[in-house]
Amino acid sequence: MVTTDRCQQMRTMLGMYALGRLDDRETITLRAHLDGCPDCRTELRLLTPVAAALSAADPDRLTEPAPRPSSTLPDAIFGAVDRERGRKRYHRIVVAAAAVVIAVGLVTGGFFLRGGTSTAPPGQPVAFTVLAAGVDASARVENRAWGTGISLDVAGLPQGRTYNVWLQRSDGSRMNAGSFIAGGDKTMSMQLAVGLPISDATMLGVSAPGDDRTLLQAPLRS
Repeated sequence: MVTTDRCQQMRTMLGMYALGRLDDRETITLRAHLDGCPDCRTELRLLTPVAAALSAADPDRLTEPAPRPSSTLPDAIFGAVDRERGRKRYHRIVVAAAAVVIAVGLVTGGFFLRGGTSTAPPGQPVAFTVLAAGVDASARVENRAWGTGISLDVAGLPQGRTYNVWLQRSDGSRMNAGSFIAGGDKTMSMQLAVGLPISDATMLGVSAPGDDRTLLQAPLRS
């Protein structure tokens, strides 16, 4: 089995595809790759029932951020898989399945991963040029192999309301990176992921669903 760099790139998108969260351009790109890659088609078939089960999760029951998993958990998972099935193929499947879980977390209310720590998250800080009155926010972005990682801290948004985090392309279109429920004066700290490279994004923003008004906005390049 030969795994090309293109396969590695496409496999980071399989979880989002299984959940129907890719945009039209990304869907066309992935389907074109799947037409000529039986290995990626096999992994997609393995992920599809996982995505179907996760889609039944009720976001209304997710009221509190989940506790941060142990830093040793990935090693324990991969070690068990390696012992049972052999490292190469099943390591990729577990990674892809994890991408589905992350995607569900993003869809259902933001992905809260950071606990109370003084260590700064990775990535480069961005400066908000639009900031709603009474809101305090800071963010960092990090270029990753699968797209862009976003670390966001925000306080002062009306408690209980849902907000979307997105990256904007040069043509003005937006790609959603996730959503969160505001905690009022409580600082909401989260890490989110989006399958769009920083080089293709011009803006990081936050807005309420169904509202064109941008509450937070930070340019990503001049």
